Amino acid sequence: MKKFGFIFFLAIVLLISGCQKNSSKDELAEAQKNVDQIASSFKIPTIDGYEISSVQHVFPPKDEQGKFIGDNQKVVIAYTKNKGKLEKLSDDEKGNSERKILYGPYPGDTSILITHSNLPEELDNGMITIGTELVERSKVGEHTLLIYNTTKGSITMDFNNFDDDTLLTIAGPIINENK
Repeated sequence: MKKFGFIFFLAIVLLISGCQKNSSKDELAEAQKNVDQIASSFKIPTIDGYEISSVQHVFPPKDEQGKFIGDNQKVVIAYTKNKGKLEKLSDDEKGNSERKILYGPYPGDTSILITHSNLPEELDNGMITIGTELVERSKVGEHTLLIYNTTKGSITMDFNNFDDDTLLTIAGPIINENK
């Protein structure tokens, strides 16, 4: 009888954990729908070995009267190797006049930060080629920044403590998928 109880307990645990994963996938699919409304050509990248810990929509800055200055819309995606459990947030924390959380946040050390902007970005630094595309590159301490300008904006990739081969392997498919 004890064996049956243990098997039943194990089945319940597996069922609950499976539901949580599906909930996370559903939540991410909903985030992509929101991203499609902000930046229709941008697809949230999947990166082998990393999980998405948050997706945020960052609004343009506001002037003193509370009106948006310009139309710079950004989507910021954080990736981690050690995603924790979903953090409970208040309504103010989920969104305010500066940003809205579309997915997560899940705690974890951010390894990669990807920002899509509807405007081009620039670094006053060197250029490298990834595939057939020119990409701006800068290294600041342990962070390597790559900026790829598209016809519909830019993608900035911030890699925390990555070697060149690994970051190029990750950046290539992101650039190809979002040309």
